[in-house]
Amino acid sequence: MKYIQYLLTGFCLLLMMTACNNLRKQKKDHGRGPATAPPAENKVNFSMDTVFRDYRFSVFTRGDASMRNLFISIGSVKDTIHADTIVEKDVIGFVSGVTVSDLDGDGQPELYVFSTSAGTDQYGKVYGFAIVPKGAVKINTAALDSLSGNDYKGRDSFYVQGKELVRSYPAMQEGQEDVLATDTRKTIRYHLVKSGNAYTLKSQ
Repeated sequence: MKYIQYLLTGFCLLLMMTACNNLRKQKKDHGRGPATAPPAENKVNFSMDTVFRDYRFSVFTRGDASMRNLFISIGSVKDTIHADTIVEKDVIGFVSGVTVSDLDGDGQPELYVFSTSAGTDQYGKVYGFAIVPKGAVKINTAALDSLSGNDYKGRDSFYVQGKELVRSYPAMQEGQEDVLATDTRKTIRYHLVKSGNAYTLKSQ
């Protein structure tokens, strides 16, 4: 009888040990589970590569609608692997376009990134960088950022025409707070001015 009791006790202990081992293995496997996909806000949501004279540019953004990280890689067209300069900046809204030009005619390019804010108004913004032999210099865009007036309600379009950066937007007529005037667009032209080592976009 005692032999049977010993046998039953040993069998119960064996079952308990087996269950504990399985539980530890499950916890270990769970902690070592497959890598989860990166959050959506870390995915690339804008990407563009372009070339201007001897320079090549790679531009992309990560983030969500309220704030994105802008990355700019600048290198030589003769070396497609290495970058001479990398610029990182926070931008508001989503990037709608990129253009490279030489507005001041000094032989060195500038890179302009156009962004649009989220929401119904969709206010436009420009991020500019002058490319110099030792890197990139941020262009002062205060004249564009401070745009105000009763006729301005966003929905900007930006483009380069000749030696000017052009901003165009639908002008609001008096009393039209939410309805666009279909027959009126306002255009503002900006030129690039260099003073010492600083660059500024100024309206005509």
